[in-house]
Amino acid sequence: MAVDRRTVLQNAQLFASKGQYEAAIAEWRKLTTDTPADGTIFNSIGDLQLKRNATPDAVAAFLQAAGAFRSEGSVLKAIAAYKKILKVDPTKIDIYRHLGDLNAERGLLSSAVQDYLTLGKHYFKDGRNKEALEIYRKIISHDPSNLDAQLRVAELCEQEQLVDEAIRVYLQLGRERSAAQQYEQANAMYAAVLRLNPENAEAKEIVTMIEAGGSAPLSLARAAKPSAAAAKPGEGSDLMAEATRRIEEGQYAGAEAMLTQLLSREPGNPEICQLLARLHLLQGNLQVALGEYRFLAGAALRAQDYAMAELLINDYLKVEPASVPMLELLGELYQEKGDAATAAQHFGRAVEILLEHPEPGMPTLPAELFEKVQALAPGSAIARKLAPAFDPTASSSTEPEVTEPMVVTPEPVAIQLEPEPLPEPLSAPAIAEPAEDMPFRLQGAPAAPAAPAPAPSPVAAQVTPPPPSVPAPAPPVSQAAPVEPAPVPVVAPSPVVQADAETQYALGMAYKDMGLLEEAKEEFVSSMKDSGFFVDSCLMLGLCLKEQSRLDQAIQLLEKLIADSRCRGGNAQLVRYELAMLYEKTGARDRALAMYQSIPSFHDVPRRVEALRSLGTNGVAHPELPASSQISPLPLAGH
Repeated sequence: MAVDRRTVLQNAQLFASKGQYEAAIAEWRKLTTDTPADGTIFNSIGDLQLKRNATPDAVAAFLQAAGAFRSEGSVLKAIAAYKKILKVDPTKIDIYRHLGDLNAERGLLSSAVQDYLTLGKHYFKDGRNKEALEIYRKIISHDPSNLDAQLRVAELCEQEQLVDEAIRVYLQLGRERSAAQQYEQANAMYAAVLRLNPENAEAKEIVTMIEAGGSAPLSLARAAKPSAAAAKPGEGSDLMAEATRRIEEGQYAGAEAMLTQLLSREPGNPEICQLLARLHLLQGNLQVALGEYRFLAGAALRAQDYAMAELLINDYLKVEPASVPMLELLGELYQEKGDAATAAQHFGRAVEILLEHPEPGMPTLPAELFEKVQALAPGSAIARKLAPAFDPTASSSTEPEVTEPMVVTPEPVAIQLEPEPLPEPLSAPAIAEPAEDMPFRLQGAPAAPAAPAPAPSPVAAQVTPPPPSVPAPAPPVSQAAPVEPAPVPVVAPSPVVQADAETQYALGMAYKDMGLLEEAKEEFVSSMKDSGFFVDSCLMLGLCLKEQSRLDQAIQLLEKLIADSRCRGGNAQLVRYELAMLYEKTGARDRALAMYQSIPSFHDVPRRVEALRSLGTNGVAHPELPASSQISPLPLAGH
């Protein structure tokens, strides 16, 4: 016989309200008969186990919840469940592996690497070398350029007597340090090789050259003490010239043999490496050449040799103009040079190619690169052209180019979010006590009469306005309503836009659903830096404050949100509804009534207005009115 879910839930809530947590848990467990893989059930059981102070049982329940969420594809809820485990018991370090795997599955490699690094450090500290080695190898598989992880792998291999692998990694590190002109670090790597194998020819030669040439670059190794392999002075330069001639004449096999011989004498010599990369490119061995050019150009970029980096990148793009990695690297180059417009053009071209030919295994890359375009050149032609691919409501041709985006910052007021303040910098309107008389000014609007400004808060918000992608007009506000939208102050524009706001917002929603309100607020604070998520993020932050019974702060936040020009359409109606609910809950009957009247046909507003009008002057809430909203927040267009 099927379990009556509604009755079971009512019984569970009744038992929990009386503090009978074991009985409530027993009711929740009844639901696992019909739905044994429902993560929500185990999450609720875990919360009840915490109320019993049964931490091990809570952890076990949250693990079941995470596994269930993961099985059904609810990755963000699985992440939230794992986060709850770490919050309850930080010693469960193996959870970082699950978090890293989930982030890797989502394509968020930087987050995955950070989780793995945390786990690797714990393993290394605890002397669990084999487990640490496995994790650092995994980091390198996701981020081959992570030299710190490579060094840790070499050290761990040395400790575990994996000599061949240790030598191989130390040699690779030595070559990369040499190419980046970090000669002291390169010498240390080759010295480590000689410690393991004193007869290693490559390491012996490099160390000899460094000792002979002092701080001279390895690329000038011909000026240092010649190696035993050199037949006579000048042979190296002669071979270089001959190899260059053969490449120009298309005699690639002979040229490659000469360059390989030279590279064995002078490992890491950038001139030889560049010539060998060019040879592979001309041979049509594009995959090998791509790796070589990316490495050489990346090293030049890190050394701030922009001319050399651009030369290498363009050399490859002449042969393969649709190379997304090289276009991305070219964008990064111009971004470092401070040429935001040109950088956005190259990132935009990479996005266009990815939209036509998606990269397998990297579904989020187009969106990540488009975020860079928006951050560098909001409102530019390339940004408008690409916008419809990521936001169906955006226009690609009718909107004028925006050269100086407005950045909205709330009035400098103090914020009090006890016991844990929101993290800095706060990208939501700052909150102050009391909620009355908080003047603002919109850009281009007449200023309100000057009023003494409150003491400035060290926490300031800067948020970029969204493109006009929500065409629905805001509902008219009753002229008799005492609550008027407040103008917003204007500050200098800021080019900083938080990347991957959609992921942060979605993760915040998962945290909120799982009861991790502080963690949810952190995500919403980050996601609201993106103009497209500003309104929804502010609203969710307000609802988190409401759930924490910080009603005055929630009211002030939503009052400021209503004043923002981006709060319009369906979202504006929901914000007004939630604000009216807060007024009603705090006994501000007149303000609640005025706010309800601004959205007369929304949800159950007619019934609420009628109930409020039937109240006496004492402002006591009507018993039939629920204390909080039961409406889910409206999602953003396209999300």
